[in-house]
Amino acid sequence: MSLQKEFSVSEFDSILTMIENPVRRAIIKRLSQEPSYALQLAKELGLGQQLVTKHLDALEDANLVSSFVESSPSGPNRKEYVLAKSVSLTVDFAPNLYSTKLISLDPATIGDGLQKIPKSAASMLGRIEKIVNLGGDDRFRSIGKVIAELDAKIQNLEEERSALLYIRNLAMSEVVRLAKECGKNINARRVLYHILDSHEKNVSEISESVNLREETVRDILRDLERSLKV
Repeated sequence: MSLQKEFSVSEFDSILTMIENPVRRAIIKRLSQEPSYALQLAKELGLGQQLVTKHLDALEDANLVSSFVESSPSGPNRKEYVLAKSVSLTVDFAPNLYSTKLISLDPATIGDGLQKIPKSAASMLGRIEKIVNLGGDDRFRSIGKVIAELDAKIQNLEEERSALLYIRNLAMSEVVRLAKECGKNINARRVLYHILDSHEKNVSEISESVNLREETVRDILRDLERSLKV
């Protein structure tokens, strides 16, 4: 089982629509720390409570946050909000690159995939569990050190990813140049780009993606296989 659960295009679009608003992003950032309620969020963000409540309602309708009623020690019960999704969203685009991905970070959806994490990551997980079980006031400092190491590892991975995307972009630029040099028309080039991006030669899928008839796609694939050996 993979550690990554990918979402549908509609789910991606829904989340992207929600987070395009800076107020909603600020609310999500604050709720990522711990649950809170509308009045407290309004005070911390320097915004009107009515505006914050409006955005909380939108986020709840989109299933990005959920709410529950909690008793207040000094007044009436209040509605508290908590993040309802744990996801990673990436969007990459350049002259010869376009990629979007939305994956779940929720262990409940990963399931047995946690057993397949790399040894280095498993080691970090074990260290956290050990620190928690030890107890004592030093746990904050010890966990903070693990978090700092994790952030450094993530930064290194992101730098490597950026370098790989740059190199991939150069490779695709060469594909574009060669395809034009070989005299391939725009439809043939679009099919070629789809194959290289998706690593898939399914006729119906290509037809739907590039908006060409399946018969046309089959003719293009035969030509590409004969002339470019793709």
